Amino acid sequence: MDSKLSAIHAMNDPIYARVRERLRSDILTGEFDTGSRLKIAMLCDRYAVSQMPIREALQQLQGEGLVRIEPNKGASVRKVDEQFVSNLYEIRGALEALLTRLATPNVLAPHRESMRKTQASFEAAVRRGDAKQASELDAQFHRTVYQAAGNMEALEWVDRQRDLIRCLRRKYGFGPARTPAIIREHRRLLLALDYGNAIEAEAAVREHCENAKIDLLHLMNQKIECAG
Repeated sequence: MDSKLSAIHAMNDPIYARVRERLRSDILTGEFDTGSRLKIAMLCDRYAVSQMPIREALQQLQGEGLVRIEPNKGASVRKVDEQFVSNLYEIRGALEALLTRLATPNVLAPHRESMRKTQASFEAAVRRGDAKQASELDAQFHRTVYQAAGNMEALEWVDRQRDLIRCLRRKYGFGPARTPAIIREHRRLLLALDYGNAIEAEAAVREHCENAKIDLLHLMNQKIECAG
């Protein structure tokens, strides 16, 4: 099996997915120290799987920036600090702004109607306190736009990083003002798309990413201060 087919097989393998999720969570919750080696044999024992799912999970997490893989040294845990998160959001903001600008002429009435239904469901999930459903609906809302951009490489990067950000949010949560702000930011984007205003739509997404970054960094700082 060539490397491309192997990667496709691995992405569809639920064992690989479970290992990736658990390893990502263990890294972000501090089960592994920054810089510590992630030895294949140790991980196989820890997660009770063979080497292949471990290797594929490490490759995926390297793509997310959580793991470094170096020749003759193997895999190690990268430091996830405020600088890492700031850099992540800066890249994400630039890519999502690009996708939004490209997509705006292609977001037609059926797309906008779908987004409105998703937004209504998102707001309902927020009201009943269903954080998991709200997160899934938020991703669906944005993906409707980004798919219309026609840039699959950028979309794939955004999708990969979304899982990492979700895991960070599970660890740190949201500030009390963040969810109401998300609702306002989504509505602003929808209005810009209604008018086909690519500049305003791009600005709305940039604001959305910047505010998310500020909120998460603030929560990370709070946790550091409490720990100190």
